[in-house]
Amino acid sequence: MLHACLAIFVPGEFNNSTGKLTLTYARALHLKFKPHTLSSECLKLRAVNEISRMRDYQWGIRLAFGRLVLLSDDEIASIHETSLKVLLEIGIKVVSRKVQSLLAENGARVDASSSIVKIPSSLVEEAIKKAPKEMVLCGRNPKFDLELPAKDFPFVATSGFSVFMRDLETGEKRMTNSSDLKDFAVLSDYLRQVDFFWPIVTPTELSPPVQTVHGLAISFENTEKHVQYQALSEKQAKWQIKLAVAVVGGEDKLRKRPVFSSVNCPVSPLVFEEGSSEAMVELAKAGIPVVPMSMALCGSTSPATIAGTLTIINAENLAALVILQCANPGAPVIYCAESTSADMKTGEINYEAPEFPLIAAGATQMGRLYKLPCYTAPIGLLTQMGRGDISADFGSLENAESAALEQVILDVEAWEQAKAYLRRFKFNEETLGFDAIKKVGPGGNFLGLKHTLEHFREEIWLRKEAAVLPSTGGSLVERAKEKVRQILSSYVPPQLDEEVKKEIDQILRNCEKDML
Repeated sequence: MLHACLAIFVPGEFNNSTGKLTLTYARALHLKFKPHTLSSECLKLRAVNEISRMRDYQWGIRLAFGRLVLLSDDEIASIHETSLKVLLEIGIKVVSRKVQSLLAENGARVDASSSIVKIPSSLVEEAIKKAPKEMVLCGRNPKFDLELPAKDFPFVATSGFSVFMRDLETGEKRMTNSSDLKDFAVLSDYLRQVDFFWPIVTPTELSPPVQTVHGLAISFENTEKHVQYQALSEKQAKWQIKLAVAVVGGEDKLRKRPVFSSVNCPVSPLVFEEGSSEAMVELAKAGIPVVPMSMALCGSTSPATIAGTLTIINAENLAALVILQCANPGAPVIYCAESTSADMKTGEINYEAPEFPLIAAGATQMGRLYKLPCYTAPIGLLTQMGRGDISADFGSLENAESAALEQVILDVEAWEQAKAYLRRFKFNEETLGFDAIKKVGPGGNFLGLKHTLEHFREEIWLRKEAAVLPSTGGSLVERAKEKVRQILSSYVPPQLDEEVKKEIDQILRNCEKDML
């Protein structure tokens, strides 16, 4: 039987299995399941990852850091092998006839009567090879470009895609509109802590078929940062691509500088809806990064085991990877999960469950097996200890059903403090401090040493002042509201050229004629 160990690594011990420096303050969590025979491809993937980690150490990248680890190498391999078995023997349900045909042309077995598609392991392994291991989420302004994998802290964004919000002035819960989305975009553009923008609220006053197209246009007009949105149909994807082409100045330029990406969720377990899957294909053809977010719920839409839930997450991500690589070999993909356990009394999603960060850590390890960029949890201290590349959640309320402008400010403040636990620390002869220890000796004090003066600002967290909250009196919420008012009344993001605005307006008019 295999046993998984959940460990929080902090600086201090050389780990022979990874070739990196870690400390092992650990708490064990045991998962038991039968191991599967490892395929040669899985062994190759593991070998590549091990060589990469060893190379990082040998090249002098000696950084100790906190990390949450759930799975052993054998357990990672077992999840990979079981995922392949799921895709081959059980299959996925693909509602779209177009996507069924695409997969059949590439070697998948399609049962048209049931819409079940069974994917051979060779097709999965080929898709893994074709997927880019690095990418850039581009901003309208190149200074906001995000290179993945992230080299330091994960890149973070607002949440999405709420239809309610708490009004800034009245505090009442109400439906959201285009003006609200503009305010969130402006706020996000202003705040340096927000790396990219999820259109956090929906312009509900518009007809549903055109909401995401208008929402993307509003986002482009009010932030220079990368926009990560969603396309729920093939037509929505095509119109979103037209908007992006107008912003960057051509289809070829968009391939080189994708200024938006798209979150497309499978329906757990193992279902790909018609609209979303067809949108994925269109986006892939245009070179737009796709984020196939598995939201499998342990005990509800996935088995009531962590191992089984990770298998569903992985199978859904691998299936999405196959669809995207069949559509366009080399299409950019971000391995994604936002999975936790279900509340077994109500059936609702439980973001407060202790399983949440554990599932996130395991999902990150699976994404790393394939060397893909990862989004595996919303922003949070423990969830981010799994070390993904991007995340989102600023401004979210009520499990992302609602949002608030002031909550973005409060979440930014919390994130600034959480980063203290996610720092990386230099680990070399100088920081090991032998000479300093020798100079002080037993019973001495390090306070007056030059070594202390040179290192304490980097190693000891000194930040206590607020990052963005005004220092005026009042509650935290009132101070956050005051900061929002200050930003929205004084800050105007750099604007698109007038000709581009005119082109966007015409695209939106054409979109409405086409879709309404």
